[in-house]
Amino acid sequence: MRTDGEQWTLEQLQQLLDARFRPLAVVRFLLASQRRAACVRRARPEVARREALWATLGASAWLALAALRVDPFRGRLRPGLGGWAITVVMLDWHLGMLETPDGHSRNLGPADAATLIRAWLVPAVADRPSVALCAVGFATDALDGPLARASQPTRLGRDLEGFVDAAFTLAALRGARRRGWLDRPALAGEAVRVSVGLAYAVAAYFGRAAAPDPRVLRAGRAAAPVRAAGTILVGAGRRRLGGSLLVAGSMLSVALALSAAGSAAR
Repeated sequence: MRTDGEQWTLEQLQQLLDARFRPLAVVRFLLASQRRAACVRRARPEVARREALWATLGASAWLALAALRVDPFRGRLRPGLGGWAITVVMLDWHLGMLETPDGHSRNLGPADAATLIRAWLVPAVADRPSVALCAVGFATDALDGPLARASQPTRLGRDLEGFVDAAFTLAALRGARRRGWLDRPALAGEAVRVSVGLAYAVAAYFGRAAAPDPRVLRAGRAAAPVRAAGTILVGAGRRRLGGSLLVAGSMLSVALALSAAGSAAR
């Protein structure tokens, strides 16, 4: 059974699909999303307060690390603050998704904080995907699932976590490639994995006006530890071993996702 918020979202997507994504329809879709977010803020001031607090903490942390001349934060001040601003805007637009599968409203919680930490790290790993930064990113990825289950999962975590994961992974790969740490096969394997996942999610939302099947989205997570180990090893200078693990983990993730998609279609 769909919640009121989920039904509203799917109706808006269907209208956008029916209009064939004409510019005016896109503008109407964005304005409707912003109006709904404003309604959520007015109706749930505790959510708005926590959102504002977290936004301030994220910006302050980046400014403090840059002032202390901590790399890569000091050299990425503008991208860091800009990336965090985009993250906060996207969070603000999706506050209505802070509801459990049975429609109960919920505030931002520990699982959301874990996901947002990964988003906060994106500009940093895009410059230098060090062992420490990648370890923090993958640790929050491993934790947000159990944290969500401990306090009831929300549509926000279910539907948007994958986009943050993709952004973090692509940023880390970009940084590793720029520094000459990553071979082309490993980069290509991860690019294929991320592209398959994003293509499926986008096709579901904007092609069928339906939420992606969570079984498909979760299928590739079984290989996540392999890919995480590969990324960390690449950052530690073990280029060959790390690249091999990345290729193996990427291909396994794609195979598992395609298998799950086939099962869901039957």
